[in-house]
Amino acid sequence: MRLVAMELAERELRIAWGERGLGAARLTAVERVPLDGGAEPLRAALAALAATRPATVLTTVPLAICTHRLLHLPFRDRTRLLRTVPLELLGQLPVAPEDLLVATRPTGHTAAGTEMLAAAVRRADLAARVAALTEAGLTAARIDLAPIPALVLLPDTMASAALVLADGASSAVVVRRDGRIAGLRALASDVSEPGTLAGEIRWTLRVFGFSGPAWCAGPDAARLRPALAAALDTPVDVLSPSPALAGAGSAEDLTACALVVGQILTEGRRSAPRVTFAGDQEDMPRRWRRPAALAAAALVLGLVDVALVRATLVRREAALSRAAVEVAAAALPGTPVHAARAQLEEALAARRRLRPAGDVPVLEVLREVSARVPDALRLDLDELVIEPDVVRLHGQAESFDAVEGLRAALAASPLMREVVADETRTTVDGKRVEFRLRAVRQTAVGAPS
Repeated sequence: MRLVAMELAERELRIAWGERGLGAARLTAVERVPLDGGAEPLRAALAALAATRPATVLTTVPLAICTHRLLHLPFRDRTRLLRTVPLELLGQLPVAPEDLLVATRPTGHTAAGTEMLAAAVRRADLAARVAALTEAGLTAARIDLAPIPALVLLPDTMASAALVLADGASSAVVVRRDGRIAGLRALASDVSEPGTLAGEIRWTLRVFGFSGPAWCAGPDAARLRPALAAALDTPVDVLSPSPALAGAGSAEDLTACALVVGQILTEGRRSAPRVTFAGDQEDMPRRWRRPAALAAAALVLGLVDVALVRATLVRREAALSRAAVEVAAAALPGTPVHAARAQLEEALAARRRLRPAGDVPVLEVLREVSARVPDALRLDLDELVIEPDVVRLHGQAESFDAVEGLRAALAASPLMREVVADETRTTVDGKRVEFRLRAVRQTAVGAPS
C-alpha cells in the first residue's frame, strides 16, 4: 500500500512517500516542491500527487492555529477518558463546542490517574487547511498535530529531550520527559531573527522545567542551531536521519521534512506519538482488534493444519497403494495388477473354495481377528502370533473390561475356541492394563461349499 504525507508550508510543499505491507510502514522518498506564493504552483503540485493515486494520504495542522492542554484526570478507564477530556478542554475555552474539533491522547499513567494531552482546532480553520487537497481530489486519511510526529525521529536513547521544529514563522517546540510529552508550544518569533527565537525557546524550556538536550529539525534547523546552542546550557544538535533512512533522500531534505517523515514512520503503529484530528482510530476502543487477530491467526493455523493432514493422508494412501501392488504382484505372479485389492480378495475367495478340509490360511485367521476386535477398543498390540493350533496376543488395553470384551469377541469367532486371558495386570504407571490372550484354533472338518 502506497502512502504519501504532505506538509503545506509557506514556502514549499514537503512530501514523504512510503509503503506499508503487513508490518510497519517504510519510508521510500522525500520531496520538496518550491512554491512562489501563488495558488497555481500548489494546485499543479497537488494535481501531480493525485495522479499517482496514493492509497493513503496524510497531512498535518500547525500548532499555531490550535489550542491544547495537558490534563491530569484521577481515573484510567479508556472509555471514560475519551468522554471526559473533551468536556474538560471545552470548559476552558470561550467557543461553542460545535465549532471545535477536539483530539486527545494519553501521555502516561500516574499513581493518581492518567495524564492526557488534548488539542482543539476550529472546524473552519481545519477545512481551510485541507481545502487545497480536497480541490485536487485528495482525501486526508489522517490529520496530525504538528510537531508531535517528528518525535519518532529522536534517538531511542533520548527518553528526555526537547525537539524544536524550525520552520520560519511556524516554528514550535515539544518536550519529551521520560518518554512522555511534557510540554508543547507554538513559537511567536521568526527564524529570520535566530537570537530572538533562541531566547523564546530558552524561556519556554524553563517554564516547562526542562534542562536536557535539545534537537533542531525542519528546514531552518541549521540556521537556528548556533543561536540556540549559545542561548542554552545544554547540548544542541541538528536532528540527522538514521542510516536506515539515508536511501530516501539527502540528509538536508530528510531533516527539513522531519514532520512528514515522522508521519510515514508512525503509520500503523498504535503506540506512536501523535495527536490526530481526523481519521484517527487510536481514540476508539479497540476491544475487537485482539479477538479479531486471534481469530484470524486461528483460521490460518487451521487451514495450515488441514493442508498438512491432507498431505500426510495422500502420502500414506500412495504408500499403501504401492504396498498392495507389490503384495499382489508377489502373490499372483504373471498376472497384470490393475486393482490390487480386488484381485487379492478374488484370489483369496478362490483359494478358500479349493482348500482341503482343516486348512485355514494365516491371512484368513488374521482377517478374522481384525474383524472381531470391536472398534471402540483402543489396543496397543506388541505381539500377534498365529501358530497352526493357537493364536497368541500380547499388548495393552484401557481397562480390565476392555480385555474381557476382546476375549469375548474372539471367543465368538467360528475359528476360535477356548480363548483365555493370561497374566492380566495393571501397567507400572497405573494408566493401562497389560494382557496376554491365548486362543485355540478351531479345527475345520470339511471344505466350505
